[in-house]
Amino acid sequence: MKRSTISYSLTAAVLLFVALNSAAQKVITKSESNFDFENSRRYAWTQNHIITRQGRENDALIDQEIVKRVNAVLAAKGFTEDDANPDLYIFYDAGSSDATAKMEGKYSHVSNASTASVGPIYNIPQNVWYSVDGHITFHIVKAKSNQTIWTTLVTKKIRDPRQGMKDMPKQVEQIVSKSFSKFPPDAR
Repeated sequence: MKRSTISYSLTAAVLLFVALNSAAQKVITKSESNFDFENSRRYAWTQNHIITRQGRENDALIDQEIVKRVNAVLAAKGFTEDDANPDLYIFYDAGSSDATAKMEGKYSHVSNASTASVGPIYNIPQNVWYSVDGHITFHIVKAKSNQTIWTTLVTKKIRDPRQGMKDMPKQVEQIVSKSFSKFPPDAR
C-alpha cells in the first residue's frame, strides 16, 4: 500500500470519527430576546427531575454531578448561586427513551442475561447492541414571575446504557459545556 493511500485512509477515518462524535449530541436553545441577563446574576436551583436506567442511587449521583458542573460553568460566567434572593431559578429534566418505552408508553426493563445461546430469529442474532437516546433540558425562569426565559435541550445517543456510570463525570461535563456554551445569550 502506498504512503499516500495510508495517509488518505487515516485522514478519512479521523474525519469520520470527528463527524460521528459531533453528530452524537444535538443542542437546541431558545431564549427570551429582551431579558437583561447582565443585571440578573443571582440564581437558585428548584426541583430537578432525572430518570435513567441506572437506578435511583446512581440518578442521585448523576444529579449531584450535573448541579456541580452547571454551578461551575455559571460561576465562570459571573453568576452567583443565591438561594435567599435569586433573580433566576434553574432546573432540569433528564432521562432516556428507547423504542420499547415509546411504543408501550412505559418503562421496559432490558435483561442483562446473555442471549447468545438463543438461535437467531429471521436470521437476526439475538445479542444485539442496545442504545438509548438521552435527553436533558435545562430551564431558566424569572424568579418573580416564573416565566421561562431560557431553555436548552441536548440529546445524545448512548451506545451502551449498561456502561453509563463508567465515564459519567466526563459525559456530564461535555453535556453541560455544550448546553451552556451560548449562555447567557448575546444582548440584542
